[in-house]
Amino acid sequence: MMSQIQYLAFVIFQLILIYFISRKLINELFYCLRIFIKSDKTIYNLISLFFLPGTILHEISHFFAATILFLKVRSVSILPEWKGNYLKLGSVVYEKKDLLRSILVGIAPLFGGLAFFWFLAAFHLFPQTNMGINILLAYLIFSVSTNMFSSAKDLQDLIFILPLGLVFAGIIYVFNLRVDLVFNSAFWQNVVNIFQQINVYLLISLGLEIIFLAVLKLIRLLIKI
Repeated sequence: MMSQIQYLAFVIFQLILIYFISRKLINELFYCLRIFIKSDKTIYNLISLFFLPGTILHEISHFFAATILFLKVRSVSILPEWKGNYLKLGSVVYEKKDLLRSILVGIAPLFGGLAFFWFLAAFHLFPQTNMGINILLAYLIFSVSTNMFSSAKDLQDLIFILPLGLVFAGIIYVFNLRVDLVFNSAFWQNVVNIFQQINVYLLISLGLEIIFLAVLKLIRLLIKI
């Protein structure tokens, strides 16, 4: 049996793998479609449509996080846009006021995606006896997992998280705050229990993305041959 720390480390490792594979997958899909379709605008629209469920959840997560944290949302878009060397599927522009809230809004899609997986697990929605519903839910899991990570722009404030953490640690030390009353073994066990519920969906997501990426690479390889 894995300890709580080992289990959480395993989940984080899976999330890191999904992050890098999902970024590679979207780019690979773009270049694969470019073999058959010469119009970049058409490709953008097709990719946007394909990943639409995940994009909607991603941007809604940004939107709700900003709204809950009393940050004015200026615009919301689910239209794709090429940014540097990757395709950005949507965006939420909001009023930035302080570092902490910017970080929380930036990482909101990750928690939105995990909440979606927890919802599936809590209500035992997948798998079903109906094959059609299983295919639909597998597609939603794939779309959400591919889009639940924030862009580099969303995460640009994370460079300040270390000094911010040091400030909080200093406050806790100086005022001798009893954080162990909240972040105790029972708290961490509850966290592990939640991740145990959604872990199967992380594994499914990882498997689907690896298979899809392999298929795209095979198509490009065969076309070149």
